[in-house]
Amino acid sequence: MKKVFLFGILIIFGFFTAYSKEIKCGVIRFNDTVQPVSAEFVISSIKEFNEAKDFDLILIKINTPGGLLKSTREIVSTILESKIPVCVYVYPSGSQAASAGFFILMSGNFAAMAEGTNAGAAHPVSLMPGFSLNDKKEKDKKNENVMAEKIVEDTAAFIRSIAEKRGRNIEYCEKAVRESKSYTAKECLKFGLIDYLESNPEALVKKIAKEKLGIDVEGVTFITRDYSLREKILSILASPEIAYLLFLAGVIGIFIEIKSPGAIFPGLFGAICLILFFFSTKILPVSIAGMLFIVLGVLLIIMEFKVVSYGFLTLGGLFSMVVGSLMLFKSDLPGMTLSPFSIIFAALLFGILFAIVVYFIVQSQKEQIHTGKESFIGKKAEVVADFENGKGKVFFNGEYWDAECVDPCEIKKGDRVLITDIEDMILKVKGV
Repeated sequence: MKKVFLFGILIIFGFFTAYSKEIKCGVIRFNDTVQPVSAEFVISSIKEFNEAKDFDLILIKINTPGGLLKSTREIVSTILESKIPVCVYVYPSGSQAASAGFFILMSGNFAAMAEGTNAGAAHPVSLMPGFSLNDKKEKDKKNENVMAEKIVEDTAAFIRSIAEKRGRNIEYCEKAVRESKSYTAKECLKFGLIDYLESNPEALVKKIAKEKLGIDVEGVTFITRDYSLREKILSILASPEIAYLLFLAGVIGIFIEIKSPGAIFPGLFGAICLILFFFSTKILPVSIAGMLFIVLGVLLIIMEFKVVSYGFLTLGGLFSMVVGSLMLFKSDLPGMTLSPFSIIFAALLFGILFAIVVYFIVQSQKEQIHTGKESFIGKKAEVVADFENGKGKVFFNGEYWDAECVDPCEIKKGDRVLITDIEDMILKVKGV
C-alpha cells in the first residue's frame, strides 16, 4: 500500500512539474503611427520570435493613434498567421489603440488593456495619399459618396472577419468602424472586445499562461525587441515635421549653391535633405501643389535681396510658404499631417532670419570701408619730404606712398595732408 501511495505522489509531482515552469515571452513595443516602417518592425519581430521556436507567447505593447489601412492589414495578417499565440496589450495607462490600432488589438489571440486606456474610433478617413473621405471639393459628389461607402463597407467586413475569427463582439467592433465609437478599457471588457483588464504585464502573462495555455507559471522571462538603428532613422523620416524641415532645408541649400557657386556645403547638404525628403514621400501623402508653393515662397524671399519691393516680396513669400505648408500633407489620418505649430514656427523662423540678414546688410553699409580705393579717401597721411612741383612722399597706413597735391600749395616735411583720391598707385592729396 505504501508503495502504491508513494508511486501516486511521484506521478502527481511529475505532472505538476511538467506544467509548472517559467514562461518565455517575446515583447514588441509598438509606440508609433501605423505606417510602412512600423509595420515592417512589427512583422519582422513576430517572424523572428516564431523562427526562434522557444517562445510561448508574443506580447505586443501597443500605443498608437492609428495610420494607414494597408499597413494595418499587413500587421493583422501576420498576427493571424503566427504559430505562437499573440497578445495585443494596450499599455501603459494613458495609451490608446485608436483607428488602425483597434484592428490590431482585435486581431490578437488574446486582447488586453491596462486601466486608463481606450480603443476604437476606427472609421476609415483615407484610402490613399491625397484622397480624403471628408474632402468636399470633389466635382462628382455622387461618385465620392459611392467610393466612401465602398471603403466603409470593406473596412466593416474586415473588422467582422477579425472578430469572427477571434470570437469577439461583432456588433461593437462594427460600431467602432461605422459610427467611430471609442471605448474605455472597462467598456471593452464589458462588451466582450478584450479578454483581460490588467495593468501589470507579468500578471497578465501569468493569467494567459494558466487560463489559456494550461501552464502553471512560476515566473516570466521577457525578451523585448525595440527599433533597430535603421528602423529608428526610418521612423523619424516618417514624421511630417521632420520631412517638412528636410524639404525646407533642401530647397534653401540648393538656392544658396545656385546663388554662390562653389560653396559646395550648402548644395551638398541641400541635396542630401531633398533625397531624404523624397524617400519620406513613399510613406507620407505629399501634395505636389504644396511643394511648389513652398519653393515659390523661398524664391520670393530670396528675390527680396535683389529687387527693391519694400518688404512685399517677403510678405508674399511667407504667405506662399504658409499656404504650401497647409497643403503639403493632404490627409486626415492621425500622425500623417503637419501641425499648425510647425507651420507657424517655420514662417516665424524665415521672418526672423530675413530680419537678421537685413540688419547686417544695413550695418555693413554704415561701416567704414576697409578695403579698395574707397578705404583711402578721407584719411590723413604724414609728409616725409618737402613737395617739389606738387609732388612728394607721404607715410600712410604703415607704408610710403608717392603723392601729388591737387591744389596749388606748399607742403613741407612733417605736415599732415588729406587723401582725396588714388590713381595709378599715386595718392592725390591736399593740405590740411
